[in-house]
Amino acid sequence: MKMSGYILWMLSIIISKIINERGYRTISNAEKVRLMDGFSTTRAYSLIPLVVLICIFYLLVEKSNLDRSTINIGYFTLLVVYIVVRTLTSQQKMKALEIPMTYRKYYTLSQVIAILGVTWFLFTFLQG
Repeated sequence: MKMSGYILWMLSIIISKIINERGYRTISNAEKVRLMDGFSTTRAYSLIPLVVLICIFYLLVEKSNLDRSTINIGYFTLLVVYIVVRTLTSQQKMKALEIPMTYRKYYTLSQVIAILGVTWFLFTFLQG
């Protein structure tokens, strides 16, 4: 089970990068600059909620007497909320920056694939 976590995590990173790069090729140089400048703060802080969620999941699994399935349901529910909120806020920001819809679709798909890969890795790793 752990091996599938490692493999899918690596594959999700590769696939996510390929998809994002394809999207990046669809925008002009001026749009690329707006994109990088517009997301500088987001890039710095967007992983903090995910790291907090992972730490809470780990602590609950290792240190509490809560039922494992209850913890898993709560974790995955909050993870889905995180993905939806992050996707929506990123889309709003890109729309405000006037980034074309084509790129926004590639970006969203790449982010979802990357986060699902990390999620599966952590799930399989913590199951053992």
